[in-house]
Amino acid sequence: MIKFETTLCGLCAVSLALSMGMGCSKQKTEAASETKGPAVEIMTLHPTNYLGYVEVVGNIESPATVEFQAQVSGYLKSVSPKEGFTVKSNELLFEIDPALYQAAKRAAEAQLAIDQAKAAHADADLARNKELLDQEVISQSQYDSYDAAAKECAASVLLSQAKLNSANLDLSYTEIRAPYQGLLGEVKVRPGNLVNAGSTMLGSMNVTDPMWVTFPLSEQVYIMSTTNGIFKVTTDENGHETLQKNTDPADIELVMVDGTTYSYKGSVFFADREFSATTGTLKVKAEFPNPEGHLRPNQFAKVRIPAATYTNVFVIPQAATMQVQSITMAYVVGEDNKVSMKPLKVEYSANNEVVVADGLKDGEKIVVKGLLKLKNGMTVTPVTSEEAAKVKPGVQKETEANS
Repeated sequence: MIKFETTLCGLCAVSLALSMGMGCSKQKTEAASETKGPAVEIMTLHPTNYLGYVEVVGNIESPATVEFQAQVSGYLKSVSPKEGFTVKSNELLFEIDPALYQAAKRAAEAQLAIDQAKAAHADADLARNKELLDQEVISQSQYDSYDAAAKECAASVLLSQAKLNSANLDLSYTEIRAPYQGLLGEVKVRPGNLVNAGSTMLGSMNVTDPMWVTFPLSEQVYIMSTTNGIFKVTTDENGHETLQKNTDPADIELVMVDGTTYSYKGSVFFADREFSATTGTLKVKAEFPNPEGHLRPNQFAKVRIPAATYTNVFVIPQAATMQVQSITMAYVVGEDNKVSMKPLKVEYSANNEVVVADGLKDGEKIVVKGLLKLKNGMTVTPVTSEEAAKVKPGVQKETEANS
């Protein structure tokens, strides 16, 4: 029993010593951690030039849309098999049975021939009676009758010619052709259906190359764009300023709903004459090539507009800034790894980026992540984005092991 108690006392002494040693080690680690400061992600600043963009939602539309209606009545004879596909200019799309209109044309041609023959006979009679009038064989009254008959026959010829033209026109309406190259939409009727002039909708088509994008431009962006963006102000020889649309095709970009940038650049070709009194925006249109047909009418996309160019500025993440009494501030890491708050002069901010014109210097380091745990004068452990990326997987594994 004495031996057991001695052993037990020895174990307790060892355990106490280990606990004291671990406690001291933990205190030293915590003290060292407090001296070193919390780890924060930083970026080193260098001045650059920046082209500021503004993104607005635009509506994609076709430059021309045609709805086909029957201009003559009859039974539909044939329909283009290219429903939903591209058709060429002047390609036959719909055909109405032409038999009735061909017969009407032949009747008009026959009537014209009859009237022309009558007119020729009347002209001959008039010429003969003119000689008799000159010889005083007939009276002026008799001659006037022949003259009136000749004129009446001439008018009949004109009327018959007009009816023939109308018959030819009606016959041409039995064929509905594409006015230009474009995409044929859904066909509303099928062969054998009776179509009525002016009321039966046959189908529609759109021009798909190029495509237009209509978007609203706010007054603020418009003013910025008149200097450096999609518009430019020029001065003529008389000193008058004129607003012109910049025709550089690299001006406008299109961002699709999946976040990808459309492969072709666009250019502005239209700006409305006035701002809307309701929305306070200016209606603007840009044209984009669409050779592959990726763009379709009534799609929505973001229009990326160049708003202004800034030179010798610092571009930092918006997450690296904070608002203190309406002043934009950022934490700058000094050589002693102590952070200090600095006010910034912000020229422009968009797309989670801030353009700073004053308040920062070349080579300075600012905190971009971990701002909430900081206060002015605190010592930190600066970590670059590359170092932070290397640390994260290890931290994740440790967390998973502890859980």
